[in-house]
Amino acid sequence: MKKRHLAAILLASSAFISACGSPEEQIHKSLEETVVLEKDFEKQQKPLMKLEKEEKSLFDEMMNLGMKKFDEIVSLSDKALTNLDKREELLAKEEEAMAASKKEFDKIDGLIGKLKDDQLKGKAKELQELMNQRYDSHKQLVKAYNEAIKQDRKVYELMKDKELKLETLESQIESANQVQEDVQAANELFNKLTDQFNEGKEKLYKEAGIISD
Repeated sequence: MKKRHLAAILLASSAFISACGSPEEQIHKSLEETVVLEKDFEKQQKPLMKLEKEEKSLFDEMMNLGMKKFDEIVSLSDKALTNLDKREELLAKEEEAMAASKKEFDKIDGLIGKLKDDQLKGKAKELQELMNQRYDSHKQLVKAYNEAIKQDRKVYELMKDKELKLETLESQIESANQVQEDVQAANELFNKLTDQFNEGKEKLYKEAGIISD
């Protein structure tokens, strides 16, 4: 069974020069506040990855046991199912952090129109669109990850069936692996958009004159 992890790249914070409450500075304040809010997102990553490694170990151990040690397999399956429950809880906390980040980020919508420089305004709109794509990609990532947990759960429930047929198990593992590929693709897109946003944000700050080199 392929394993995956939900990568997190925290938005980079920047040193800045005060712009005295201008629209530029207010936009800067909201963008930097998203950095703070997404720290709760980052906090979920280490425990999430630890649980994924633990689940992989449990799965590998079950595969090495064989059905002759059915009681042990049932015990390990229960541990794996508990592992999945914990990951769902961490994922929910991650969603909450991203929702808070988006709520703060949405504040810049009314500020962009106040920018006097048309070129700066255009770049701010581009950055806004990029960040919204990032939020959308995270929603897709969470959706795929939850589906992966659902498919993994089916695997462990099957392994608790003493009359389980090998072909049934193999079919479900294949289904689980296919979903993992969706998770990986969504994860790569989210990370790519995060990198692009960080680069665009730095350029916007420099052009607006609210960041030191």
